[in-house]
Amino acid sequence: MKKFILCACLAVPLITQAHPHAFVDMQNKILVQENKLVGFSMRWLLDEASSSAVLYDIKQAKGDPIALQALTDEVMNNIVSEHYFSYLFNKEGDKIKYQKQIKNPSMKVVGQRVAYSFDFLLSQPQSLNGQVFYLQTYDPTYYVAMHYPEKIKNAVNFDELPANCHGDVLAPHVDEKIQSYASSLDKSQKDEDNSLGVMFAQKVKIQCE
Repeated sequence: MKKFILCACLAVPLITQAHPHAFVDMQNKILVQENKLVGFSMRWLLDEASSSAVLYDIKQAKGDPIALQALTDEVMNNIVSEHYFSYLFNKEGDKIKYQKQIKNPSMKVVGQRVAYSFDFLLSQPQSLNGQVFYLQTYDPTYYVAMHYPEKIKNAVNFDELPANCHGDVLAPHVDEKIQSYASSLDKSQKDEDNSLGVMFAQKVKIQCE
């Protein structure tokens, strides 16, 4: 993964030798206004190993709000530069663009882990009527695994969808050969293959009548 938190992931020794080497637990709320899809509200929780470098920087900031804001801004700017690591398509296969300005960014310590929260909005609100949308969020190289945990109820919150719509989270179906290939990549091969991430990515589906 190019930048992102993952300056944090790259800064710590990780035991595992196979891809992925770091893990992000995601939560996502679908944002709807006037029967139009307007964006997504994300929460990304880093694993403990990846969090350790960030926690060190937070400790070094010694509660200075300016220093802490700078830490948050650095990560958020990297997320924006990578298009939120998120790819949204409609049923015609058209790629939907996002606004470049991130909304409501925050960083929070949760035990021994660090969570980043933010909203990102579509460049143009998209009508939901008769439409189908697919959203995938992933590190293209699969160096970092980003997923919606099954143990978290409503990891994807569809509550704002109107009655004519429903949402699902679809699991990927990865060929055994691809799984073996990913397992063969060690930590030094973080940019080896930009086609891996999408194969392992869950798909958020929004379908409307």
